Amino acid sequence: MSARTFTPDVRSVNAEGRAVTTVHMKRGCNGCGTLLGDIDDRDVDDRGNLTDVRAECPNCAPVVELEKAGCRTWRVTERSVSNVDRELDRLNVFAKGYWQEVGGKLTVVGLRVGIGQTRVVAYWGDWLVRHPDGHFTVLAGPQQAGDPR
Repeated sequence: MSARTFTPDVRSVNAEGRAVTTVHMKRGCNGCGTLLGDIDDRDVDDRGNLTDVRAECPNCAPVVELEKAGCRTWRVTERSVSNVDRELDRLNVFAKGYWQEVGGKLTVVGLRVGIGQTRVVAYWGDWLVRHPDGHFTVLAGPQQAGDPR
């Protein structure tokens, strides 16, 4: 697969003296949202659906490889945590919110999965990975400003 171009937006002044910006549409990773480069023909399949470009993303490519190896993955975010927790309940796996002090306030910052020494913590933006043998690991997502880690 060829590398994507990443054309910068161009700011100029038109004939009427108004500022104009020419925007080049970018493709974001459908796993984490990282901008990958300019949109091109590989981004839409023959039915008009967006393709999965996670393998092009430096953050998500390891997740794609884990899925190919038979692992089940979930991206843990504030929006997805209830769905992830529901799926873990169906697997009979203990999970609960993980709390830390942030800015002087006790705040949920992720999801704790498992009990005892085998438990793992997935912070918001991390991928929770269930391996074929049933054990869990965490693949750290891209660091965000204000990340409690």
